[in-house]
Amino acid sequence: MGGCCGEAIPSCEVVFDERTAADDLRALRTKGAPWATRELIAQVSAEIDASGLTVLDVGAGVGAVHLSLLERGAARAVDVDGSSAYLAAAREEAGRRGLGDRVEHVLGDLTAVGATLAPADLVTLDRVVCCYGDLDGLLATASALARRRLGLVYPKDTWWVRTGAAVANAVAFRRCAGYRMRIHRRELIEERLAAAGFRQRSAREGRLWRVETWERAALLS
Repeated sequence: MGGCCGEAIPSCEVVFDERTAADDLRALRTKGAPWATRELIAQVSAEIDASGLTVLDVGAGVGAVHLSLLERGAARAVDVDGSSAYLAAAREEAGRRGLGDRVEHVLGDLTAVGATLAPADLVTLDRVVCCYGDLDGLLATASALARRRLGLVYPKDTWWVRTGAAVANAVAFRRCAGYRMRIHRRELIEERLAAAGFRQRSAREGRLWRVETWERAALLS
């Protein structure tokens, strides 16, 4: 499949550049996806037949989530990313796996391009929430596009994670075009998704990341 292009997110172009994308693609091929990503894939596809389902993978990186779901039977996927380097790496990996004709790659910010996208059965945000200052806009757009399930990975709201994010923002991201790692309150995320008509289906925490899957409440009635 081809792709349509919005505008790259300047901070993502700086932080998630060609070198970072190449390193992440190499890691995926040699070590597999990290724990939180594997858990997200497992949760969002649990107890359903993925055959024929559509996927919207927001901030997809090198494509680990949507490519795994396609290999589990999903029909097609849309990869939305603010980094052109990551989009290129995901396209390369999709082609290598023989899945290139089932993925559409979209460059842009979900809150800007969301109106141009079709709803999908499964919407995933793997380590995307922490990149957004506009949490309400992100969750509103993502939840509106999720027909069935929405899965997300975001940092745990603990003092040590907040401290680590503050140090990273002051040192590692100091000159990264305004990029900041943000720690949002779990209660606020849950409140927004519940108000959008979703119920939490599963949740699990690791040392740093929290993985959640939400399902449309109407489907659980």
